[in-house]
Amino acid sequence: MMMNKLLILLALAGVTFGAATATAQRSDSIAAVVNGDIITYTDLSDRLDLVIKSSGMPNNAEFKKRLLPQVLTGLITEQIQLQEANRLDITVPQEEIENGFAELAKQNNIPADQFKKILQAQNVPLDTMYQQIRSQIGWNKVIQQQIRPRVTLTQADIDAELTRLRNREGQDEYFIAEIYLPLEDNANESEARNAVQDLSRQLLRDVKQFPAAARQFSQSASAANGGVIGWITPDQLSPVVGAAVQTMQPNSVSEPLREDEGYTIVYLRDKRKISLGNDNNEQSLRIKTAVFPLPDSEQERKAVRDDVAVFKRDVKGCLDIMKQVSRRQNADLREYNDITSAIPSNIVRSVETINIGEIGAEITTDQAIVVPMLCGREGGAGNIALEREIENRIGTQRMDVLQKRYLRDLVTDAYIERRV
Repeated sequence: MMMNKLLILLALAGVTFGAATATAQRSDSIAAVVNGDIITYTDLSDRLDLVIKSSGMPNNAEFKKRLLPQVLTGLITEQIQLQEANRLDITVPQEEIENGFAELAKQNNIPADQFKKILQAQNVPLDTMYQQIRSQIGWNKVIQQQIRPRVTLTQADIDAELTRLRNREGQDEYFIAEIYLPLEDNANESEARNAVQDLSRQLLRDVKQFPAAARQFSQSASAANGGVIGWITPDQLSPVVGAAVQTMQPNSVSEPLREDEGYTIVYLRDKRKISLGNDNNEQSLRIKTAVFPLPDSEQERKAVRDDVAVFKRDVKGCLDIMKQVSRRQNADLREYNDITSAIPSNIVRSVETINIGEIGAEITTDQAIVVPMLCGREGGAGNIALEREIENRIGTQRMDVLQKRYLRDLVTDAYIERRV
C-alpha cells in the first residue's frame, strides 16, 4: 500500500511565515536548532536553490523571501524524521541513496552521471539533494515499520466500498492530485494564506509544474507520487475540497482551500462517470507485453535473462515500457486490448491481481520470456483486481491520516529554535 518510487520529497511539518531576508546567506551561522542538532545558513541557502530550480518556481528575490521560511520548515521536518529513524535504529545505506538519486534521474529521462553534471553546472550541491533523499527513504522505512502494521482492512470494508460505488454509479468521480500544507499553531494566518496563494498562482500559470511542486512542498503521503490521489468521489474528501472539485474543470488548479489544520491546493486532472458494469459483464483489459526471444545458446539465454531482470527493475509505467522496449534490439512490444476470453489465458492470469501500471509475473516458454504490464481495465465489477484496487486505495488513505498524526506529534514534542 505504500508507494514504491523513491522520488524526492521536501516534507513540510507546517507553514510559518515571518520576516526574512530575500535569500539565505551562505555561512556556518545557525539558522535553526532541532533537538540539539543544528541547521546552518549554508544548509538553508543550498536547499532554497534546490527547491527553486527543481520545482520551476520563480527565481527572484521577492519570491525567495516568501519561500525561505517554508524551506527552513522543510529542513526542520527532515531533521525530525531522520532523528526518529535513528531512534528506531533504522539506517539508510549510501547505496540506497545512490539508487534513489538514479531513480530521480530516470524520472527526468536523464542518466544519473549526466544529472549530477547538470546539478553541478547549476551550482546545486549534491549533498543537499542526497540529504533530501536520505530523509525520504528513512521516513518511508519509519512508516513501513510503525504505521503500516496498524492499517488493517477486512473483506467487510472492501464490500462496503463496492456497495458505495455501485450506489453512485452514473455520478461523477474525479482524478485529483493535492498539495497539503499544514499550518503551525503559531503561524500568522494572513501571511500563510498569501504565501500559499503565491504557490497556487504559479501553478495556475503552468500546471505541468504541479507534480514537482507537490514533491517539494506537500505534507501528504501522496507527495512522493507527485501528489496523486487517483480516482475519488467528493464524499471521500473533506467538505471544503469535495465542494471545490465539483466546480472545477479538468486540468485546472484550485485556489488554496482552508481546512481545519492547514491548506490544500487541488489539481483536477480528469473526471468521468462511475461505471462498474455488473457481475455478468466480461472484463476488458489493455495489456502491453515486452517479448524477449530466447536464443539457442545457454550463454546467450543467460544474457537475455539478465536483461529481463534489468528491464523489470527499470520500467516505470505504460508509457515507459514502450521506451524501454524501443531501446533494445532483443525485445518486441505486443499489445492486447480486448475482453479477457480473447486474450491468452496465461497473460490474463499474470495481471489479474495487479494494479494498472504494474508488471505481472513473467511468462517463460522455450521460445521467449514475456513480461506483461497492465495498462487498463474496464467492466467485471466483481473481480479480484477491482477489490485489490479498493484495498490499496483505502489502505493508502488510512496510512496518510496516521502518518500525518505521527509526524505532527513528533514536531509538537520537538525542541525547535528558529533564528531566521
